[in-house]
Amino acid sequence: MKIMMTGAVLTAALFAPLAVSAETLADMKPMTLRVASLYGPDNWFTAPMEAFTARLEKRSGGKLKFEYYYAGSLVPAQELTSGLGAGLFDFGFVLPAYEPAKFSVDEWQGSLAIPSEQNPILEVATAALAGYEWNAGLTAHTQQLLDAGIMPVMPSFSITGPYGLLCKEDNSSLSELAGKRSRVAGETWTKEAQNLGLTPVALPITEVYQAFQSGVIDCWMGGLADAGANGFFDHGKYFNLGMGLTAYAQAVYGFNLETWNAFPQDLKEIIWDETAQYASELLEAALRQQLRAAKSSIESGVVYTTPDADMRQKVDAHHDAVRADAVATSPAEVADPAREVARLTELRAKWRGLLSDNLGFGGDYTSWGDFVAKGGELPDFAPLKAQILAEIVTPYSATQP
Repeated sequence: MKIMMTGAVLTAALFAPLAVSAETLADMKPMTLRVASLYGPDNWFTAPMEAFTARLEKRSGGKLKFEYYYAGSLVPAQELTSGLGAGLFDFGFVLPAYEPAKFSVDEWQGSLAIPSEQNPILEVATAALAGYEWNAGLTAHTQQLLDAGIMPVMPSFSITGPYGLLCKEDNSSLSELAGKRSRVAGETWTKEAQNLGLTPVALPITEVYQAFQSGVIDCWMGGLADAGANGFFDHGKYFNLGMGLTAYAQAVYGFNLETWNAFPQDLKEIIWDETAQYASELLEAALRQQLRAAKSSIESGVVYTTPDADMRQKVDAHHDAVRADAVATSPAEVADPAREVARLTELRAKWRGLLSDNLGFGGDYTSWGDFVAKGGELPDFAPLKAQILAEIVTPYSATQP
């Protein structure tokens, strides 16, 4: 349901008092919660969120209802985090990266979203789940969100996959990249570009298509789904995702803290249980979308390249330096940055093993192109909920209000 409100009606709705906290769900008065969705109702990203809230409505016996405000109609992307904390809406996903000074720990953890797997299915899933568990144990990260009025049920869940280079010409060696101009999205990727001998170019994503077309840029740095959604495969025909450039890792899923505190404990337990299912469905939706983008790109003539040994060594050396710098320059709130950096590495190894050995995410694939060419199929996601619940959600929920 799409809800549009203006003027005094909207003001009254936004500042309506919450229901007083009840001891049990049976005693709770009905609550209608506002959801701010950055995308429209038919978007692949929105569907798992709507399924999550529908399950909460059902399991609460109708005590919870959700009203959706789609496509930034309530709060624009750059204001989502502050808006959730201020109570302009009650549930949604937010982007603390727009406020790096306020969420310094989130900014710090995002710099460590460094890929390590050639198998694209395994990499996306490993990054999402290792990052989720890592941030669930990164107390300083959760505390900054709580201090801002946000109860993060998923303190981080990255599903973009690794960033790579989409270029007009072959891009599998350093010599082929030398001097080429690449659009980048910020400081992290400016450094990635400079490390590869590229000339970084800052452009709004809305100008990239024309810049490709006119020759202003030779390459674009980003992820598969964004490349497909923006039509960049019309111009870039060589996509090197295998180099494994730093991914985007700042999405947080949560409730307004005042809203959360009004829930009885048995309702919170239902929400935690359904959060594990939400994470599983969100990961599945992301991988299906990336697979669709990969198949479509191949049909339009895109070749998925892989880095040669020199490029691989150059990228790895840069990422080792990033990890060392993260230890040296971490926010004061992170008590033991060296241990936290090491813990993320350990969790990536843990989830890589679980996913490849037990959950069907393995396979000898070097790129999305290789996956499609070999007839690769996505695994069964049904067993994933129980794994997420046991390994991440249950331990994390025990430490939260």
